Amino acid sequence: MKFAQLSPREQTGIRWALVLLGGAVLWFVAIAPALHVWQKSQSQLSVLAQQHADMLALQAQAKEWQSRNALSTEGSAQMLQSLCANLGEKVKCNRQAQRMTVDVKGVSPQALAQAWTQARSQAQAVLLETHLQRQGDAWDGQWIWTLPEGKP
Repeated sequence: MKFAQLSPREQTGIRWALVLLGGAVLWFVAIAPALHVWQKSQSQLSVLAQQHADMLALQAQAKEWQSRNALSTEGSAQMLQSLCANLGEKVKCNRQAQRMTVDVKGVSPQALAQAWTQARSQAQAVLLETHLQRQGDAWDGQWIWTLPEGKP
């Protein structure tokens, strides 16, 4: 049966059904996905802005590290030894060629964090291994640092 042979009422009903079907397809294919992206864009924009700020901070830190003078192996070892001495009897340092083993016993988290930061930034040592255990309010364990292979 051809469309032209249908009654005007049936033709109108079919046209409305096609318009509704086309509207549903348009909604599910074009409008709904775009609306969803638009609604999430503000939260994604703030996350991206934070990530960008973090990357800029890391870039500045990398440039700072690149611009500083490299320590010799001996200078780095001496710096780590002085860091150990500053923490007192709770910390023992033992050097073996390019490595420095730091044993800690009963060190506060704040002192441990400060020593770690200073070893990374001032002594230019790279952490190779860490084995720490919490004992009440203090930490026990061991760090193994690799000393820089700077000038002799």
